[in-house]
Amino acid sequence: MHTKRIAVVTGAAEGIGQASVKELQSCGCHVVQLDINFDKIAFNDDPNKTLFKVDVTKEDQVKLTFKEIFNQFGRIDILINAVGGTLHSKKIEEIEELDWNLHFDLNLKSAFYCTKFAVPYMKQAKWGRIVNISAVAGRTSTFFGGADFASVKAALIGFTRQCGFELAPYGITVNAIAPGLTLTNRVQKMWDDYSEEDKNFIIERVPIGRPSTVNEQSKAISFLCSDDASYVCGAVLDTNGAMFVG
Repeated sequence: MHTKRIAVVTGAAEGIGQASVKELQSCGCHVVQLDINFDKIAFNDDPNKTLFKVDVTKEDQVKLTFKEIFNQFGRIDILINAVGGTLHSKKIEEIEELDWNLHFDLNLKSAFYCTKFAVPYMKQAKWGRIVNISAVAGRTSTFFGGADFASVKAALIGFTRQCGFELAPYGITVNAIAPGLTLTNRVQKMWDDYSEEDKNFIIERVPIGRPSTVNEQSKAISFLCSDDASYVCGAVLDTNGAMFVG
């Protein structure tokens, strides 16, 4: 489906990013893996892997990395902005300025920089796929995060829609998924600290009755990168088990 495409995945070391790497590889893409935790991806089982250690919240690092990717492969077809997630579940009065800034840097600034520097190469080819990872928190509210997390995921949806509007004439689609409770490694650690009562309270509010897996999320991402989704642009795909229906 994506044979010979060059895909760039941020946050490739774990979670939805790691699952997306494997899914896109299975579809025939060559996947360039970006992560600040280089050692975690350096030992994965892909003998032909292309890795870059990069902090995608730093503009100069992102600019140089995307230039190197293009110089090496001659194009950039797909970008998955998978860096992000919630760092806590604090109440509004407990959130510090540092918490707020970290969430916006990790979830939004990273997507902005990577999109900014991938787009010129996609425009040259008149084809591209960009997928951002929002959250059900950005669609409604969340039991599993704070106001800073909900705010930045809503902002990422606005970013997705505007980029989709701007880039559609160039053959570039920009979409987002909005996962609900997904047991990535980071979320699993937070989940384990919850009481059984709190866990049951949250699960009862997931209509599908369970958390999602990272593989379920990566399948949705793969679809948005495919030719089957060629007319889907500026959209949010709710991969949250009917936690948001609207």
